[in-house]
Amino acid sequence: MVLSQAPIPAASSAQTRAAPPERPPRLPDVVAERLQNDLLAQGLRPGDRLPTEPQLVERYGVSRTVIREAGRILEQRGLVDIRPGRGMTVSTPDGSAIVQHYSLMLGMNATTFQQLMETRLIIEVEVTALAAARRTDEDLDELRASLGRVERHMSDYQVCLEEDVRFHEVVTRAGGNPFFSWFMDPVNTCLRESYKDAGSFLASLPQTLAEHGAILEAIAAGDSNAAREASRAHLNRVVSQQDELVPGRSPR
Repeated sequence: MVLSQAPIPAASSAQTRAAPPERPPRLPDVVAERLQNDLLAQGLRPGDRLPTEPQLVERYGVSRTVIREAGRILEQRGLVDIRPGRGMTVSTPDGSAIVQHYSLMLGMNATTFQQLMETRLIIEVEVTALAAARRTDEDLDELRASLGRVERHMSDYQVCLEEDVRFHEVVTRAGGNPFFSWFMDPVNTCLRESYKDAGSFLASLPQTLAEHGAILEAIAAGDSNAAREASRAHLNRVVSQQDELVPGRSPR
């Protein structure tokens, strides 16, 4: 298949004065879009291999360099995994690209910790309410195990930080909708990377443990209203202590 680019309509003199002409898409971008559409149309699943590089060159009528750059574009989107000697395989969406974008926005001060927490609060409160209605026994076992690990390692910053994130990930998964996890897991991962002050994090740990316990109790009881309120109270408290937990991330 030989790729063709649609002609770009000529701009009028008024349009030219108003804005610069739109640049045509780069060939690797076009091939990446075609390849992505083909991948979805064929119903390929995570782990499936894509055609080899020579096959893709022949199919799309472009050079190896274009195919390689198109592959890198899809890899950045989290759609494929590229390994030497193995070629391209369909990857499992994990939100890693979203994490990079959120981290970059925080690092460039384009957004604040409080804004990210506000986003989390609006979504996670209702997800927690759904978790109370949809959770499984396995979800409850994981939540209890997470709290147990924190109780046994109250002075271990790294263990407690990982379990803090894990607890919220399990609650999100218990909501029973994969879109919740695909959206919230990157947010939680980005927030975890924002915690740099181990002393402040550990100092607030008893409160966190008690609040997580209240969330777990409400979810286990199947009480959506109690779960909603317990989640809101926990997240609001974190926001109120942001200056201690994440120094330098308060609103400008």
